[in-house]
Amino acid sequence: MRILLVQVPGSHLGAGERVYPLGLSRLSALIPPEHTRKALDMNLYPDPWPELKNILLDFQPDFVALSFRNIDPLAGHLTSYLSSLKTSAEITRWLAPKALLLAGGPAFSLFGERLMELIPAIDLGLKGEGELVFPKLISNTADFKKLPGIIWRDNNQVRCNPAGPLLSLDSLPTLDGQTFNLNNYLTMNQYVASTGIEGKRGCDLQCGYCVYPALGGKKMRLRPPKKIVDEMEYLNKKYSARLFHFTDSVVNRPIDHFQAFCREIIARKLQIEWTGFFREENISEKILDLAVASGLVAVYFSGDALTDHGLKLLNKRLTKDDILQAAKITAENGILTMCHFLINLPGETDAHTAESFEMLTKVLNIHEQKSNLGAVIFNNVRLYPGAPLTRKLIQSGQLAPDIDLLYPVYFNPPERSHLLHELEALCHSAGIFSRLEL
Repeated sequence: MRILLVQVPGSHLGAGERVYPLGLSRLSALIPPEHTRKALDMNLYPDPWPELKNILLDFQPDFVALSFRNIDPLAGHLTSYLSSLKTSAEITRWLAPKALLLAGGPAFSLFGERLMELIPAIDLGLKGEGELVFPKLISNTADFKKLPGIIWRDNNQVRCNPAGPLLSLDSLPTLDGQTFNLNNYLTMNQYVASTGIEGKRGCDLQCGYCVYPALGGKKMRLRPPKKIVDEMEYLNKKYSARLFHFTDSVVNRPIDHFQAFCREIIARKLQIEWTGFFREENISEKILDLAVASGLVAVYFSGDALTDHGLKLLNKRLTKDDILQAAKITAENGILTMCHFLINLPGETDAHTAESFEMLTKVLNIHEQKSNLGAVIFNNVRLYPGAPLTRKLIQSGQLAPDIDLLYPVYFNPPERSHLLHELEALCHSAGIFSRLEL
């Protein structure tokens, strides 16, 4: 077969930031040599649609896999990427009418059955991880009904097979750096690492808004530290990749696993840098020093609430003291730090607004001396189907049970919708004063 792998547009193209398609690159590595493969990451092009047209006409694929990574951009943008998937599928069906068209990826997995109903050009969907299913599908496309996680149509009814076993990360496929050339990504980004590294999949934290447990499992599957660093070393030596971002929901849990891959990097004397999201209560001066010695250059925190009420509502299993202590540790180290908070949460009052300003001021003051606070990112909570907070809002009558969550829906009551902007203004003023040493 001639197999075409396509990463559909899923980023703000004007931002100039691109992310290497880890998922498709691993699937590409699983295609046997008797098949011919080609790849297209549409996010690499300011106008990607002629690129899709040309590769379909030139290659005439028998099998097309569309990867749909992001349903929307978050960060307060009321934008949906659904049209990216729909248009990609329709162009593919028009120009390669005999090709079998498969859709998958994290965003597709969240809304698989619904997307199959909305986009009839898609023949099959794949819900969940693809590494175990994809090789079986391309070896015998006619036998798809027996495969776990496959979504298909049966007499105009959408059917979905139950999910199969989750992949052991000890056997995670390598990356296909030839088909998806990493060199196309390394010089593009100014703010984020283009090269992702997987240290684990799944999450056991059960935060109220989050869908990671639904996508990757409610338990963490750990990748052996040696194999994590093997991949980092290979990408560094083969493609000169130097900056990596861990795609883990939390990079520093469990702590023994975290320490093991840090020490593995140090032992190999790799000249690399990396970033990741950290859990506040799992950080200490000793742990941070070890991470910095292994190449850590930026810490991302997702405390997600500035109030005791918010932390409890979101099931963060954190305290405000945990957040402040983590800020003190990164400030004393001087490492670049980014903080994420969700604003105007359900049940918040004027008293919570005052508490938010007080807490944010403490965070800003902690970082002021070292000027190491890179950004504070505020957002309203995005409501996803099946997330614990979404269920709670439906049960309490604050959200209609039949609400359509396919398109961006944020919880942001108008009486306090100004709060996000006022907190951003406080951060802006503090940042300017710090930079001018006033």
